[in-house]
Amino acid sequence: MRKVISVIAILLGAIALVVGIGQKTFWAPPETVTASMPEFKEESPLTVIQPSVQNPGSEPVELVITGKGEFTASLARSYDVEAWVGDAAHVELTGVDRENHQLIAERIDGEKKTPNPAGDDLFFDSQKADGTMTYRWTAPDDGDWSLLLAADGTKAAPSEISVTYANDDAMPWALPLIIIGALLLVLGVALLVMRVIKPAKSANSGRRAETAVANTKNGPTKQNSLAVAAVLALAVSGISVPMAPTSDKPSDSPKASESASASESASASESASASAKPSESTAEEKPSYPVLTEEQLQRVLSDVEKQIGKADEKNTKKDLDSRASGAFKDLRTKRYDILNDKIKIAKPLALKTSVIRSAAVPNSSEAKFPRVITVVTAKDSDPATLPIALTLQQNSARDNYKLTFAAQMLPNSTFPGIAVGDPSVTQLDANAEGLKVKPKDALTQLADVLTNEKSKHKDNFAESEFIKAIHSGQKTEQKDAKEAKVKYSRTVTDKDTQVVSTPDGGAIVTGRLNQKAVFERTEDADPLESADELTKKLLGSSTSNGNVEITYAEPVMMYIPASGNDDKIQLVASEVSLLSVKQVEEN
Repeated sequence: MRKVISVIAILLGAIALVVGIGQKTFWAPPETVTASMPEFKEESPLTVIQPSVQNPGSEPVELVITGKGEFTASLARSYDVEAWVGDAAHVELTGVDRENHQLIAERIDGEKKTPNPAGDDLFFDSQKADGTMTYRWTAPDDGDWSLLLAADGTKAAPSEISVTYANDDAMPWALPLIIIGALLLVLGVALLVMRVIKPAKSANSGRRAETAVANTKNGPTKQNSLAVAAVLALAVSGISVPMAPTSDKPSDSPKASESASASESASASESASASAKPSESTAEEKPSYPVLTEEQLQRVLSDVEKQIGKADEKNTKKDLDSRASGAFKDLRTKRYDILNDKIKIAKPLALKTSVIRSAAVPNSSEAKFPRVITVVTAKDSDPATLPIALTLQQNSARDNYKLTFAAQMLPNSTFPGIAVGDPSVTQLDANAEGLKVKPKDALTQLADVLTNEKSKHKDNFAESEFIKAIHSGQKTEQKDAKEAKVKYSRTVTDKDTQVVSTPDGGAIVTGRLNQKAVFERTEDADPLESADELTKKLLGSSTSNGNVEITYAEPVMMYIPASGNDDKIQLVASEVSLLSVKQVEEN
């Protein structure tokens, strides 16, 4: 009977093992599965794929995107994609039903046409495809990233999408069957090898001693047989056997054991408490990220240099539209007008952006616009190369960054060394607090200092070659005017004020001052004479019998220290650009 039971146990164990191992190997479900999109009756110019298609902690999913002809897939932070889409009609893929292997998507109605998002500054990357694209979902940085699909903004965006991901389906009985099979094998083998030992009939001590010796020998043999059978069965089933501890020494005393446990418990409690605090803090504050990655910034600057260089080459205003705005565009346009009138003046400053010396790129936790960045660039890494200070602004999600300020840094001026992505850099407004002087007030004070050499605000500013040159030029101009009186005034163009904080608590401020110099003739004075060919050309005459008004633009960049800092406001970069010369009054 024992042999019959052992054979049955071995057979059942073998069957259980084969079925259990089979469910883990040749009967196992496929390693990956594919889910497809539902169909929609109406077409949309955009398709948005949210980061929720990716299962946290798993391998990146693989998307197969099929469209009618050419299309692009553009990757950006989720809140930026949402801002770019705005009120446009779009299909939104929000997740994957991993139980039924279907994609979860809906169509949101809205505007039927949009601009083409391909290559916009907002996107970290844009990939083109014709017909079909295989896209492996990977985020380039922390935070949520979404994928925006579009043909050209007018045609239907791809909405035929399938997602391939790791199959989470499991065979729940695989492991229990392997364990049960192993145990049945052990039982069957054990029953097969065991022998029944009958007690000895002789009562003499010598025979009892021999029997005892025999029992002692047979006992370990049976145990060893069982152990070997168990290990073999478990080895076949693929289950690892835990190793015995290297030392079986008990603890020195119960008190010591309790003390050690209490110590470990307290340590674990402190560790848990310490780790809980940062998570609570993180939950309270939204994580913020730089509005541009370093790769994006380099791409933007390269295109700015290319487009502005193209406009400078032929003095064409239209070519400025794609990458210039604000004060920079106004002054560049005026310079082109003068050059196109065949007046001999210097060509505008050529931009060189190959090397980024410093970059104040603000961090944000949402899609706030306009966005402002301030950068110092140079044509090479030579310390002797005079760098150029630039300010760029992005007005909305669908706009690219445009240059609003560009000037060579002034001699002996400095710009804080800031790496792209420094979390302490934020965008401020003209009335920002926490600075030695509010940005708006600092520009007004600078206007007064440049106009009046004895200004009450002069001690707020560090010594500057630019301020000295302005004062010297005004003195010379007043002296050369002879019988005419020269009056100077300056105003600030508020809309051109842009502010970005620095890691030390200070701020970089870009603004525009407008200078007006009025030459007033006395009643019996001789006609005013133009001092140079440019003034004559702009005035339309070499002399004037009335008052003459000359206007200049003075774009400036300055650094304002944090409140409580003993340092002074420092001019970083500036230039003077002649705008107009006109007669304002005749005698």
